[in-house]
Amino acid sequence: MDKLNQQIEEYLDGNLIGEELDLFLKMKEQEKEFNKEIDLRLGINQSLRDKGLLELREILDKQRTDFFTKDPFYNFRRDLFKTWHLAAASFSLILVVGGLWYILSNKPYSTEKLVSKYYKPAHPIGQIRSVEISSGDALSEAFSHYKENDFNGALKYFKSLDNQITAKFYSGVCYIELGEFNLAIESFTFVINDKDNLYVEQADWYLGLIYLMNNQRQLALSQFELISNGDSYYATQAEEIIKYLN
Repeated sequence: MDKLNQQIEEYLDGNLIGEELDLFLKMKEQEKEFNKEIDLRLGINQSLRDKGLLELREILDKQRTDFFTKDPFYNFRRDLFKTWHLAAASFSLILVVGGLWYILSNKPYSTEKLVSKYYKPAHPIGQIRSVEISSGDALSEAFSHYKENDFNGALKYFKSLDNQITAKFYSGVCYIELGEFNLAIESFTFVINDKDNLYVEQADWYLGLIYLMNNQRQLALSQFELISNGDSYYATQAEEIIKYLN
């Protein structure tokens, strides 16, 4: 079992090659429970990456707050050399300047600006990109098209997976990119109603953004209020959007 777990980790890291990779993919195709275990770990890894990015954002937001509430020049120089690398400090400064511009202009964000600020398509599962793609693996084929922004091609394979949650979620993203908002709403609603999966919070988030894209302001407000009142990773961003919309 330890050896099998080690092989799974090496597969997820993209380190399996040659005959080892061929044997692993063959086992993955033939044993359903084994395949489910791999899909679960892929989802967990994706969730942890998203959490890490949000935690970084919270740290940078705190730096921006400190910049305004304390002596800006002294603390910025001190934090720059004591805490942050140059790249992180530069990014913090961009956030500060952007926030200051918004406060001074005192103008509400348009729907287009909000979408541009907060929307980005979900990253394809990283491990799929780092291994050889088996012609019989529909999910791998789907992500192969997805990462090339061939969303029609990706949908062909995602839809063949008979309501598999990962496929359903990424189908929703494909429909957003293609401007098929009603179909995107159906996909994300399916994921949300399933409840017992790792994509629920992301599906809730995209649903709110779809309402913004579709100029359904009141539905968007209701959706982001639902997110902000929970413990979602997207709660802070939802609160920001609510302020812009009000």
